[in-house]
Amino acid sequence: MRLVIFAGTSEGRALCERISRRGAQAEVCVATEYGRTVLPELRGITVHSGRMDEAEMTAFLQNFDTVVDATHPYADVVTRNLRSACAACGCRYLRLLRPKTQAEGVVHVPDAQAAAEFLNAEEGGILLTTGSKDLPIFAAGIADYKARLFPRVLPAAASLEACQRLDIPAKNMILMQGPFSAELNAAMLRQTGARWLVTKDTGAAGGLPEKLAAARETGAGVVMIDRPTEEDGLSSAQIEAELFGSTPRFPLFLDLTGAKCVMVGAGSIARRRVETWKQYGAEIVVIAPDADRIDGVHAVCRPYEFGDLEGAVLASAATNDRAVNRAVGLEAKERGIPVSVADCAEESTFYFPAVCRSAHLSAGVVSDGTRHTLTAAAAKRIRAVMEEIDL
Repeated sequence: MRLVIFAGTSEGRALCERISRRGAQAEVCVATEYGRTVLPELRGITVHSGRMDEAEMTAFLQNFDTVVDATHPYADVVTRNLRSACAACGCRYLRLLRPKTQAEGVVHVPDAQAAAEFLNAEEGGILLTTGSKDLPIFAAGIADYKARLFPRVLPAAASLEACQRLDIPAKNMILMQGPFSAELNAAMLRQTGARWLVTKDTGAAGGLPEKLAAARETGAGVVMIDRPTEEDGLSSAQIEAELFGSTPRFPLFLDLTGAKCVMVGAGSIARRRVETWKQYGAEIVVIAPDADRIDGVHAVCRPYEFGDLEGAVLASAATNDRAVNRAVGLEAKERGIPVSVADCAEESTFYFPAVCRSAHLSAGVVSDGTRHTLTAAAAKRIRAVMEEIDL
């Protein structure tokens, strides 16, 4: 397979790292030299930098048979050109799609121009987290932009120059590379005194949940520029399955007797998982405002806070808040604790199985990430067999 990846996103970089660990090879295209610098040196990965139009893409792809489009969801022109170039060359095209975020209580606008028009009629400082490309649009559309705009842009010369060309005061510039935690976003909103946060629907990989959480905490309004197009695509796990075939998941059986297991969330999924842990003698801590609705656990009736996983052997996040689930996954990985994030397989380091038990046997069933419907059917048959043989 002659593989090329058009990257430039965090999930694109992560895909490159996993391909390298497999011992496979790929050519990777990024738009800028800065994009090259944030991509680590990886065995088997060759990086090219520079923007290409459709004709240049078509010429470049003559040497490849498979293309993964891992570009930003707002780089719609690049994606259109790449699709056309693949069709012209007969290359297989795979779109690595960043899931959209369901966000409530935000002002949705179709583009940067509409965002600027809305904010021009409002008052207060603006933390602008959409990068430097659209900065001239906001400067042109907001009358007192020099006083109100606090653009957060990449720490690159081109970004600094974009701010300087518009005479953005130095004290208003924030030149930083993410990812940004909810706490850091909130600190920036407080430090700047911004009453508005402008973002795109960058999804969990782009730090959107952390922005929304910070806005809720500080009382800032959110203006979200919606994605330019609706797309179909594949998750990271599905892309790898397309490229290399599905990878089985290693079954690991632990003695949980007296072990601290932390569940963040108290909904139906959390309750099912807690009941499973109870069967294996775990000391279970449930963290949620309504944690006391679950019997037989140590209930911590408040929202999750960083540090709640200290001392845990296993952790699981099963709330209805994407930002909280992601934060639990990040803390667990930082502490080296296996974690199952109910709404995101890519953020999980173990996969909660369908558990089958009899008097003397235990079995766990998980899918390879591509055929989830098989899990329940297989577990049902396994339980029937166990009942027959474990007498």
